[in-house]
Amino acid sequence: MTAVIRFPSGGEYVDALQNPHLCFRDPELQTAHPQTDSLGRPKAISGNFASVFSVTTATGKKYAIKCFTRNIPDQEKRYRAVSDHLRALPHHWKIGFDYQSTGIMVAGRWHPLLRMEWVEAVGLIRWIEEHLGDHAALFTLARRFAELANDLARAGIAHGDLQHGNLLVTPDGSLKLVDYDGMYVPALMGMTATEQGHRHYQSPSRVHAGLGPDLDRFSNWLIYLSLVAISVDATLWHTLHEPGGEHLLLMEADFADVSTSTRMATLIRHHVADVSRLAAQVADLSTRPLSAIPDLVPLPEIFVPASSKHAPAQTGLPKWMAGHVTQETPSSPPVPLPLGDHRQLVRLARLTMLGLGITTTLSVVMVTATGLAASMTAVLGFALVLLSSRILYAFLPAHRVRKAIADRHQQAHRRTKLAAKETANLEKERDRCQMDNVRQTQASSKEVQDLRQRQRYELDAFDRTTTEGVSPFDARILSMSSKKKGEINEALALLQQKYVDDYLKRLVLGAGHITGIGEGSVASLRAHGITTPADFTDVVYTAGGYGQRPEVRIVLTNGRSVHVHGVGETRAVALREWRNAHLARALRQPGLPTALPQSMLQQIEAKYAAERQRVEAQRDAIRRDRASRRFALTQKQAQEIKQLTDKHDLRVQSATLVVQDINRRISEERVRNQALIREEHDLIKELQAYRHVSYGRFLRKVLLGTVSE
Repeated sequence: MTAVIRFPSGGEYVDALQNPHLCFRDPELQTAHPQTDSLGRPKAISGNFASVFSVTTATGKKYAIKCFTRNIPDQEKRYRAVSDHLRALPHHWKIGFDYQSTGIMVAGRWHPLLRMEWVEAVGLIRWIEEHLGDHAALFTLARRFAELANDLARAGIAHGDLQHGNLLVTPDGSLKLVDYDGMYVPALMGMTATEQGHRHYQSPSRVHAGLGPDLDRFSNWLIYLSLVAISVDATLWHTLHEPGGEHLLLMEADFADVSTSTRMATLIRHHVADVSRLAAQVADLSTRPLSAIPDLVPLPEIFVPASSKHAPAQTGLPKWMAGHVTQETPSSPPVPLPLGDHRQLVRLARLTMLGLGITTTLSVVMVTATGLAASMTAVLGFALVLLSSRILYAFLPAHRVRKAIADRHQQAHRRTKLAAKETANLEKERDRCQMDNVRQTQASSKEVQDLRQRQRYELDAFDRTTTEGVSPFDARILSMSSKKKGEINEALALLQQKYVDDYLKRLVLGAGHITGIGEGSVASLRAHGITTPADFTDVVYTAGGYGQRPEVRIVLTNGRSVHVHGVGETRAVALREWRNAHLARALRQPGLPTALPQSMLQQIEAKYAAERQRVEAQRDAIRRDRASRRFALTQKQAQEIKQLTDKHDLRVQSATLVVQDINRRISEERVRNQALIREEHDLIKELQAYRHVSYGRFLRKVLLGTVSE
C-alpha cells in the first residue's frame, strides 16, 4: 500500500520562511528575504494546492516561490516535461521556472518547491479597468492574446487553466502566461489532468476531457470574445462584469445554459456585428466536445460604427450643434499697429494735456482764497488732465483692437468652463447609469436563479407525486414476474427430481455393493422397503437412554424414519455416502432437464400474461398522462424563463443605449471643449501680440516720447 504523503499547510510554510538561510537548500535562496505583511511575517498568496511567496535575494533578484500544500501525482515528472518542452520555444509569453524536489525544509522534512521568474506586470482585470475606453489598446491586447493562443496550439501544448488570474500584462502591453501546474505537453500524453481549470472559463464538456492539446480551445474563444467586446463597447464591462468578480463578461452559468443567459443574449444582440458573431459562435461552441472546437481564428480588424465609439477622432463641433453655436474659423493673429502710426492722436493728447496744465496753473495763481482752495483747484486740474488722456487713449486703434480680443477671450473662457462642467455632469450621470445597470444585472441574474430554483422544486414535487401513482403498478408487475419465475423454477425442480428419482431407482442394492453390507443387511433393508438410493433420503441418530449408544435411523422418502436391524453407525454412514455418490452422478447426467419443455413454459406464461398485460396497460396509461402533464409543465416553465429573460434583455438593451447616448454626448462635449480651448489659446496668443499696448505706455509716450518715427 502506498503511504499517504502529508504536505505542510500554508501557515507552516510561513513559519519556515522566517528563516530562509535554514529552510532553503538553494544557496541563492538562502540569502533571500521574503516580502512581509503588516505583522512582519512572510506574505503568502494561497491557492488551491499551493502558497506563493515573493522573495528578493542578496543580489537584488526577485523570485516567486511556490510551496505545495497537497500532493500531485507524478509532480516532478510533469514539471520536468513542461520545462524541457518550453525551453525549446522562443515565445516571449513564457516565464522561467525551476522545480526543486527537495527545495524547502519544514518541520525537519524536505519538500518540493517551484522557483519562478518574477514578472513586473498587473493582472488582466486590473489592466482592463485601467484602459477602459481605449479601443486601440484593448483591441491590441486581444490580438496579442490570439497570438499567444495560436502559439500554444502550433506547439501542440495546452495551458489547462487559461483565465484572468494566469494572464499578466507588462508595462509595454505584452502578455505573460503563468502557473503551468496543469499544462499539457506531448511527453505527458496518456496521463490524467490534475485540475479542471477555472469554472468561469471552461466548457461544460471539460469534465469529460482528459489531458490533451485541446484543453484551451473553449477558453481561447471566450477570453478573445470578452477582450474584443470591451474594446468596442466599454459599457459592456460595467453592465456584464460584477465588481470583484472572478470572470470577464461571461460566467459558468452563461455557457452552461445559453438559452436562459441574459449576458450571452446581450452580446449576441450587440449592434456591432463582429461582437454579435463572436458571441453566437462561443454560444455554439459551448455545446460541443473540446475535440470538435476549432482553434481560435482572430479578426483581422474590427468595424465599429461611429455611434459606438466613445471618443471619435473628428474635429470641430458635432453635427447636432450646427446652427446653435457660432463656429469661428481660426486665423493668424493680426499684426499689431505700432503706436507711432497714430501721430495726430498723440499730438492732440499732448496739446490737450499741455493746455489743461497751463489752465490749471493759472487758476491756482489767481485763486486768492485759502490754501485749501488752491490745493483743490490743483487736484481738479490734474484729474482733468488724466481724464482727457484716458479718453484719448480709448480712441487709440491698437487699444480698441486689444480690448475686443480681451472681451472675446473672456467669453471663450466662460464657454470653456461651462463645457467642462457639462462634461463632468454627463460623466457623473453615466457613472450613475452604469452602477444602476450593474445592480439591475445582478438583480436580474438573481431573479432568474430564483425562478429556476422554484421551477426545480415544482418539477421535483410533480415527479414525486406522479411516481407514487406508477409505483403500485410496477410493484404488482414485479410481484407477478417473481411468482412466474418461482413457478417455473418449481416446475423445473420437479422435473429434475423425477429424473433423479428414476435414475436412482434403477440402482438396486446388492450384497457387496457397499463395504460392510452383506446379504443379511441387504435383506434387513429390503424388509423396510429400502432397495435403491431412491428409497431413503438421509441417516439420523436419536439419543438413547443413560449409558446407551445413539440409535441409527434411516429417513425414508415419505418422511418416516426406521431402525434397520444390523445397520449400525458405520454401515449407516457407508449407506449414506453410497446414496450421495449416486445422487451426484445423477445430477451430472446429460439427460438432466435444465429447462422446462416449451409446452409447460407456455402454459405458465399464459397463466400470467393476461393479468400482466392488464396491469401494464393501466401503468402505461398513467405514464402517458404523466409524460404529457410533465411536458406541459416544462413548456410552461420554459415560457416563464423566456419571458423573464426577454424582459431582462430589453432592460439591458435600453440601459446600454442610454449609456451609449451619454457617452456620445460626452464625446461631443469633449470635442466642443477642445475647440473652445484652442480658441482661448489662440486669443491668448493674440493678446500676447498686443502686450505693449497699455495706458501707462501711452501716457509715457505722450509725456516723454517723440511724435515722429
